[in-house]
Amino acid sequence: MITREEYNNALDVVEAYHKQLFVNSINNDLRILGKTEWDKWDKLNKHCSTRLKNIILKNPGCFLEDITYDFFIKFGNAGKKTWNEFVELRNKSSL
Repeated sequence: MITREEYNNALDVVEAYHKQLFVNSINNDLRILGKTEWDKWDKLNKHCSTRLKNIILKNPGCFLEDITYDFFIKFGNAGKKTWNEFVELRNKSSL
């Protein structure tokens, strides 16, 4: 038989778990705040080469601030020259 104390302890555990989930979801939202989705980048239409523009538009959902060389180079048609163009434009952005 479950005692009232065991029942209350179980409720405390469930409540703590719900708080943990809530805090994690808030932290995830805060990490995304202030980042620029690269397919909505202001440099996309005015300054990018066709090759860089195609890479960006074919791979939505990335953030400018999170793109690394190793990640970028895995995209189709991405090479060192296109990476250098991306880095130069990104550094000129108001990040």
